[in-house]
Amino acid sequence: MAKASQTKSEIDRLIDLASDEVKPGRVLKELPTTPNRSLSLEDQKDPRPSMWRVLLQMRVLLPYLARVLPLLERGILGTAVLSGGAAPAAPDTSRLDREIEEIQGAHRDLAHQLKNQSADIQVLKERVGSLGASVARVTQRQDEMAESVGSLYKKAKIWAVIIIVLLLGLLGTTVFLIASRTS
Repeated sequence: MAKASQTKSEIDRLIDLASDEVKPGRVLKELPTTPNRSLSLEDQKDPRPSMWRVLLQMRVLLPYLARVLPLLERGILGTAVLSGGAAPAAPDTSRLDREIEEIQGAHRDLAHQLKNQSADIQVLKERVGSLGASVARVTQRQDEMAESVGSLYKKAKIWAVIIIVLLLGLLGTTVFLIASRTS
């Protein structure tokens, strides 16, 4: 804090020194001096004004410089602002136009690819539909075959029971005939 107030007071002293009311001799007595650096606006050995005095006198030019610098900047960038009432030259947009054309070309390519992919997706969708239908037919046939095999198994069982009953009947009749002949 002490350093900030000291800096502020030195700045105030410099502003006072730049004004016409203050005498340079009085400010020299008030400003602290160091062996390496002196804050005086005029060197005692050199009768010419110091750098500080020149800079402080140039502060009057700052508003004018603030108005001139944008004009100079526009002049450096290539626009004709200072040409007495003439319309400024149009900026060069050829690079921007080329980039826009490239983007539009890329957009057209993407739209074309999207259209082709949409058609491919539609074809794949139809193929998946037909595959689903064929899978359904195959499973229906397998179910029918399983029912056929099941009914065949039942018929085979019934025939086996009938054959066994007939064989047992034949055997019983044969045994009865043999027993009746021996008695």
